[in-house]
Amino acid sequence: MTNKIVQVHPENGSREFELIEDAIEYRIKSPFADEELSVVLSVLDPEPVVDGSMMYFLSEVNREALLKLFVDLPDKETFTNFVHTVQQRIREEDFGKLNAANRKSEITSEQVDTTIRMLETNLDSANIKDLLSSLQQLSEAPDKREYLEKVVDVFNGLGVQQGSVLTYAPFFNTLISSTYEDDMS
Repeated sequence: MTNKIVQVHPENGSREFELIEDAIEYRIKSPFADEELSVVLSVLDPEPVVDGSMMYFLSEVNREALLKLFVDLPDKETFTNFVHTVQQRIREEDFGKLNAANRKSEITSEQVDTTIRMLETNLDSANIKDLLSSLQQLSEAPDKREYLEKVVDVFNGLGVQQGSVLTYAPFFNTLISSTYEDDMS
């Protein structure tokens, strides 16, 4: 398992990446500026994008490139091992996502119907139609765990709409993992 790499590019300077707990810290030194930043792994998409000589790990929220690595530096084997380690760690850090198993209390049709009304009142329904559809299904059978799991899956795929949904529908806060809730307090 490779937790750290240093990449030196003859024209673009150097980049150092290190996995530390639930984040990746990186330092960039280039002819134009120096930069240091820490990125929490739970916000990254585990599938990087390769564009020529660069590889990008994107934000799952806004699809912005948060980590930018030179492909195959310092060497192909070290680079590949590091990328696999980063991918594995990102997948392990999914506590930021909603999970049906985090909901311990009973769900009622009234709760779900209120959630639907709040979302329809405050958000553009066209942007969250799949979520509204899965919530409607849950409202009709609130005791069916597979319907709650579908709501969670649809929510986790919303991208930038997640923030708005969390703002206007407190129901979703009951699906946040306890680890994440502890981090928020």
